[in-house]
Amino acid sequence: MKSLRLPPVWVRRVVIAPLVVLLAVAGVPVVVLLAAFVAGVVSWALPGRLRLTRVLFMGVFYLMWDAFALVALFALWVASGFGLLLKRPAFQEAHYTLTSRLMAILFWQIRWTLRLDIVHVDADLDSAARGLPIIVVSRHAGPGDSFVIVEALLNRFSRDPMIVLKDTLQWDPAIDVLLHRIPSRFVTPRRHRRAGAPGGAEAVGQLAAGMDDDDAVLIFPEGANATPRRREARIAALRDAGHEALAERAAAMPHVMPPHVGGVMAAMEACPQAAVVVVAHTGLEDLSSVRDVWRALPVDKRITMKGWTAMPNEIPADAEARTEWLFDWWETVDRWIDSKDVEVSRAASEGRMVAHRMKLLDRQARIDWALVGAQALLFLGIGFWPPSWSPDTASAPLPGLAVVLLGSVGLVLSGYHLGRALTPLPTPNGTGLVARGLYRWMRHPVYTAVVVICLGVAIARGEVVVWGLVAVLAVFFESKTRLEERYLLAEYEGYAEYASRTGKFVPWLGRRRP
Repeated sequence: MKSLRLPPVWVRRVVIAPLVVLLAVAGVPVVVLLAAFVAGVVSWALPGRLRLTRVLFMGVFYLMWDAFALVALFALWVASGFGLLLKRPAFQEAHYTLTSRLMAILFWQIRWTLRLDIVHVDADLDSAARGLPIIVVSRHAGPGDSFVIVEALLNRFSRDPMIVLKDTLQWDPAIDVLLHRIPSRFVTPRRHRRAGAPGGAEAVGQLAAGMDDDDAVLIFPEGANATPRRREARIAALRDAGHEALAERAAAMPHVMPPHVGGVMAAMEACPQAAVVVVAHTGLEDLSSVRDVWRALPVDKRITMKGWTAMPNEIPADAEARTEWLFDWWETVDRWIDSKDVEVSRAASEGRMVAHRMKLLDRQARIDWALVGAQALLFLGIGFWPPSWSPDTASAPLPGLAVVLLGSVGLVLSGYHLGRALTPLPTPNGTGLVARGLYRWMRHPVYTAVVVICLGVAIARGEVVVWGLVAVLAVFFESKTRLEERYLLAEYEGYAEYASRTGKFVPWLGRRRP
């Protein structure tokens, strides 16, 4: 199927980007309530799979994430004098800081929703290439592996990534805006490329020429996710070009595609003082198409990443030797992949959604899921109670929306700090006691945030029954947390002391007596 061509820049900035924000803002109250209800129903009906729930939730979350990114980017644009100072070092650093926070939030949710672990093996870039720019050369296999590497560069290794991407990624408004402000290049396929527009190798060289000691150019020499058809076509292309020896070497590497050497060569020539980090990863190889991803949900995988560092004095000087050198590394990557078995994530094998926690024959599980169902029904009533079935009071849509957004921020922060301990059930999932972030001041900030969101909905709707349902929800949370805290006291030895000094729903109020 032919890909849709990109609309002009002004359409992407003036139409598509604001539309994403409007959809996110307009959808917050309905999405929060509907997603909670669907999550409860589908989780009960499809224990151990949760495919529909995860797709819905990740789609909604990504929409909100994209909208939040666009709002933050707009604020930086205004702060930079409406774009006049965007290229100054301070604003470049501000954009990288924003990117690192956005990636941390996105991967927190990916780990929670898809039960995905990311394990780094022998990949200490700080000690291996401290004080040097680096050229990161990675295999390309599975959806989102570029995001995985970028997140690691930003948040694990404190590097500023410089990336060459396909131009079609500009359909995503946040990626489009962000990567036009920091060093990066979007490459258009040759048949659609304007006269004089740089190709992939030239774009890589332009980026590498501007690297300093904390930068990292990210290159995927395979050019696309590895599939059997693409691999065979690439080997045939090597033979057609007269590179029979390289074709034979490529045919003996079943797990990778033969690399294009042009981009790597251009980067090394433009920045000869850079170290080269070769990255291999496993865990996403079988997810080459949308159909593969759908069939694999929930992902429940462990992505294992390994890096090898070559210092500048270890890199051959001439082009032919560098080609052989890169193929040597690709053989190393192929052997390493062959030695790895596909592993399930820890969350899949031990986490909150394992099968024994969802058996309806278990009395505690029946109580837990009954509470989740009652909670979902209250959300549904608050969001969708027919206006004709309730007396009206004064409504205030804009203040209500502001309250909803405030509660949504609290909900995102609470979920982020809770991490793997997050569960809709009163029973703790055994991942540890959390006392950081908002949990330093409140034992149940998630419930506080949800009540604030529902208050915003009630303010916006102005209906007596909805206000009553919000009051019922607050009482319900008080009862649910009493059961929940009995479980927590039994599960965690330090919970009693923590509860004695921490408020329940608001700071300083509702501290538990020793």
